[in-house]
Amino acid sequence: MDAASFAATTLPPLPPASEIPNAFLDSVKQWWASGEKQMAISEERLLRRLPYFQSYKPDPGTPSPHSVVAYNSRVELSSPKKYLNTVFFTSTSPQPNAPPPAVLLHGYGAGLGFFFKNFHALADWAGRRGTNVYAVDWLGMGRSARVSFTVNASRKDVKARVGEAEAFFVDSLEEWRQKMGLDKMTLIGHSLGAYLSAAYALKYPGRVDKLILLSPAGVPRGPDYTVPSQELEPTESQGGGSAEPATNRKVEEIEAQQKQAKAKESRSRRLLTYLWEEGWSPFQVVRSSVFWGPMLVGKVC
Repeated sequence: MDAASFAATTLPPLPPASEIPNAFLDSVKQWWASGEKQMAISEERLLRRLPYFQSYKPDPGTPSPHSVVAYNSRVELSSPKKYLNTVFFTSTSPQPNAPPPAVLLHGYGAGLGFFFKNFHALADWAGRRGTNVYAVDWLGMGRSARVSFTVNASRKDVKARVGEAEAFFVDSLEEWRQKMGLDKMTLIGHSLGAYLSAAYALKYPGRVDKLILLSPAGVPRGPDYTVPSQELEPTESQGGGSAEPATNRKVEEIEAQQKQAKAKESRSRRLLTYLWEEGWSPFQVVRSSVFWGPMLVGKVC
């Protein structure tokens, strides 16, 4: 079976993609037609650009002209209605001494399709090494389950709030690993996905073979949290490449500058900051805009 006949026998036709709405009526029509089914079709339309993609999990032993076969599926977690959308790149000739599989983890506001241009190279690696590659949508993003999430810690307890937010994603990834039956894996994370990959590696070090961070987000403050995260005014060089040690007085001066800058923020900026700290995101704003949502996204993008 050659590649053309392989694709033809496994992929039924899909409806054409919709135009980006630029009028209110078109936006209403697209909003009305949107849903999980439409999301699945849009994702598959992208994945079908891969010559080795199938719309369903292939049966073991099914002949294929490719060294890998790709398909997408939900991986159900233990909690009701919790699942992670996953694209599988499985080797058609698995090797007993193959390296641990690679797991692609996207950043904030993205999905597994972010790595589309990397799929060919990674699939080729998986085929040559007899291993697998997985691209995963984080819980609450992409086509993974939308579940409610609230931070119980107070706004002043930053460490506890961060811990709760990290656990929401990290623990779901660990449960996904268990459901997949993986002993170890190489994590490849981008932006927020890189930050969460590092958090996972710190919490479950025995489950990470390699950690690859692409433009990682989340550069923290110092361990004692006494130095402000950003200096508003540049300091003058002391010459000779020497650095002047920080003092409490200078820290207080910088903190005072930050408070002054915050006081000058516009009312809309303060409102957006408050909503962000309370757990609101731009995506919730789009969803809350109802009929205007598709048109709003089209104008922004």
